[in-house]
Amino acid sequence: MGVPTLLDVRRAVASSWRSRPESTISWPDPHPDRAPLDEEYSRVTDPHRYTVVGARVRSWADALVALGLAEAHPTADDGVRLIPAAPGALPLHIGVRSMEGAPGTVVDLLVGDPPIEIGVLPDCGCDACDSGSADLLEAIDEQFVGVMGGGFVLIDSERSRIIAWSDGWSASGNTGDVAAAVAAARRGERRAGQRVLVGASWWSCAAPA
Repeated sequence: MGVPTLLDVRRAVASSWRSRPESTISWPDPHPDRAPLDEEYSRVTDPHRYTVVGARVRSWADALVALGLAEAHPTADDGVRLIPAAPGALPLHIGVRSMEGAPGTVVDLLVGDPPIEIGVLPDCGCDACDSGSADLLEAIDEQFVGVMGGGFVLIDSERSRIIAWSDGWSASGNTGDVAAAVAAARRGERRAGQRVLVGASWWSCAAPA
C-alpha cells in the first residue's frame, strides 16, 4: 500500500468516530435565523455536550496512527503529541482540558518543537457562539487538514502573527504585506526576530485513482 491520501484519512477518522459513544451527541444551531440574545453571551447551557470536541480529536489521532502517518506520545496535560512520519511535516501537540467542569470539552492545538499554540477548539463555548454540532465538527476537521495538508506557515514575532494554509491565512498585529511574507517563508527566507514554521503534508497529495 502506498502513502495514504486525504480521502483515506477522512475515511479512517469517520470510522474511528462512529465507534465512539460521543458520536451520538448532536444538536442543531440554536439560532439559525436570528441574532444571538444578549444573555446568551454569558451562558453555557450544556458544557458536557462539548465532549464531542475531545472525542473528535482523538478520532483524528487514532486514524493517523492506524494509517502509519504518525506516532502518538501521551503528554502531561492529558493530551497527546503526534510525531509525523513525513519529512518536513510539523509535530502536533494536542492538549485537552475542561469547560465549566466538564472534562474533554476543550482542545488546545500547538505545532512545532518547542510547540507554539495555533488554536483552541471550540474558540468559545457560550450559547451565543454556538452554531450546532455539525459546524463544530467541521471546524475541527478543517483545523487538522489546514495544519497537516501541506502549505501550512506560521510566522510569529513580538509584534505580529501570521498563520497561513494552502487556501488562506489569518493575521494580527503589524504584519505588513501578508501574502509576500508567506511566500518568502515558503521560499525558505527568514528574518531576525521571527519564528517561522513551514509544514509539509502528512499524507500523499496525489489524487485518488
